[in-house]
Amino acid sequence: MKRPFYHRKRNWTALALVIAAGLAYCFRGNLAPLFQHMGWEEIRATVHASGHWAPLLCILLYAAAAIFFLPTTLVGILVALLFGPWWGLPICLAGLALGMACPFLLTRYLFHDWVQRRIGGTRLYAKLTTHLHREGWKLVMFTRLLPINPFAPLNYAYGLTAIPFWTYLLASTLGVIPNTLALLWTSHAAGQLATGQLDARILLLLFAGAAIFALLAWLPRLLRRNDPNNATVTDR
Repeated sequence: MKRPFYHRKRNWTALALVIAAGLAYCFRGNLAPLFQHMGWEEIRATVHASGHWAPLLCILLYAAAAIFFLPTTLVGILVALLFGPWWGLPICLAGLALGMACPFLLTRYLFHDWVQRRIGGTRLYAKLTTHLHREGWKLVMFTRLLPINPFAPLNYAYGLTAIPFWTYLLASTLGVIPNTLALLWTSHAAGQLATGQLDARILLLLFAGAAIFALLAWLPRLLRRNDPNNATVTDR
């Protein structure tokens, strides 16, 4: 039986990340001068000197990426390099929360019929409504845990359902924390490695982020092994 596209995409993406990390480590000696030439310390100093405007801009960039179907990962990497994982986490969560709230509210109160015509008949929406009726907020959180998922379409699709807004937003925000932390940790550690900084803390962040990504990527398969009748909304 042919494997679903989602599974193939997940495996190829994981393989590409492993290869990229391996190449970056092997050629770290060549990458270090490049990053040093970019003057990251000067860039960080300039960003921090701008006060609250830089975090606010990153929050708006994150929200815009989520709203307009753009890759939020790139913004997350930028935040990790500029602010580090710990200061970057509230920035990313604020941007993601705004980016998940706006499509939901736009769908529910302004463009319900328009969105309904475009995604109301899709398999994704049919599975979403079926499982949401039974699982409620737990389904929302589960779909946010997965690192490879139709993130932007779900923001609009949930607006078509009957789930309360604050329940949706809280479950969504909590659900993206593991992925966001993993992205921030790995991006920050990779940036440190590229500039020639190698210590136990950096390696711990790198492997911790990679471990979280791997665990979340295999989460649907682990659940299906425990419950053969369990079909997630990511199955297409």
